[in-house]
Amino acid sequence: MLIIFFVILLDLIGFGIMIPIFPYFAQNLGAGPALATALMACYSAALFISTPFLGRLSDYYGRKPVLLLSMAGAVIAYCLMASATTLWMLALSRLIAGAMAGNLSAAQAYITDITSAENRAKGMGMVGAAFGIGFIVGPALGSALAGADFETANFVRPALFSAAMSSLAFLAILFFLPESLPVDSRRALREQPSVSRLQGLRRLLDKPALLAIISCGLVYNIGASLVESLFPIWAAELGVINGPRGLMPILLASGVVLVAVQGGLIGPLARRYGELTLLRSGACIYALGLLCMALAGEGGSLPAVTLAMMVQSAGAACVLTSAQSLASMAAIHTDRGMVMGIYSSAGTLGRTLGTLLTGVLFANVHVHSSYLLGACLSVSLLYFSRSAASITALRQSAV
Repeated sequence: MLIIFFVILLDLIGFGIMIPIFPYFAQNLGAGPALATALMACYSAALFISTPFLGRLSDYYGRKPVLLLSMAGAVIAYCLMASATTLWMLALSRLIAGAMAGNLSAAQAYITDITSAENRAKGMGMVGAAFGIGFIVGPALGSALAGADFETANFVRPALFSAAMSSLAFLAILFFLPESLPVDSRRALREQPSVSRLQGLRRLLDKPALLAIISCGLVYNIGASLVESLFPIWAAELGVINGPRGLMPILLASGVVLVAVQGGLIGPLARRYGELTLLRSGACIYALGLLCMALAGEGGSLPAVTLAMMVQSAGAACVLTSAQSLASMAAIHTDRGMVMGIYSSAGTLGRTLGTLLTGVLFANVHVHSSYLLGACLSVSLLYFSRSAASITALRQSAV
């Protein structure tokens, strides 16, 4: 568990480094808010296509080869980004990076391979904690490496540092990470009649509880991407920050909350209240955080925005980890990679749609429109989760 945690952490630090500065990178090359967020959507679009493919590939050939391939591709993507001088080069680097980031389905399947159903939420919480730490260390590094103000920001150093993190992750997988999927499971799957991806999707979506959780993942990620991809531009426009480095305290505080909830509280809370209750509660907390963000941003208050972001992160931690755990419970061992791939793919489709939309809303509707719409979508999870009546129903659907 510690080795896969370390691998995911390195990968996410590299990814997190680019979060606070990519919109500014795009704007520095001539993009407006709508085009900058559209370029960010390239990552999610490629991720949407690659996630189920890499997840299923890991079912056939093992988790380790897929993780190795994806880390090598990430190194190439970040090096291309560091050398980008035009918007098309920036877009290509994000497409490659997004395609390689489909390895998350293999990493999630790795966790399900080595954990029991009773400890599944805890295992997913470890993945969530890696996300949280990655979003603490990564954005802080990216903001620091980029510089204190927009006029002199340096975007090459962060991209090269991301490449270095992915290289370290590649070496850790190569030399220290054992394969988690037994040879017998891979052989048994290969001996089964060939099923197309569309047929496999139809077979899985015949399970109402799983369909409900996948729908939750789709809707939540539309709302989340509306605000997350726009946040650096939104904060600069409202005068909350004066440069990339100004994002550090906000992202550090929200990352600490994310780690605390996912790494320490999720396991006990899930055992006491169940993942479904946790998902619904998290959706309400997340919506409250977004509304508070809009109010805090109106006053241009850095402390108020930071506090609202912490509330938002607490809600996100509950939604993300609970939904991942519920989705994994709906899969038998030979289908885990595909199930987690489909779940992740639905999430990345949501992030693609939300990221494409948010810049347009910001430029043409209202500065806070993405936050208000995101809050409405988060509350709607109470409706979409109604078919996932209980953990028992999900476990029965996995037979």
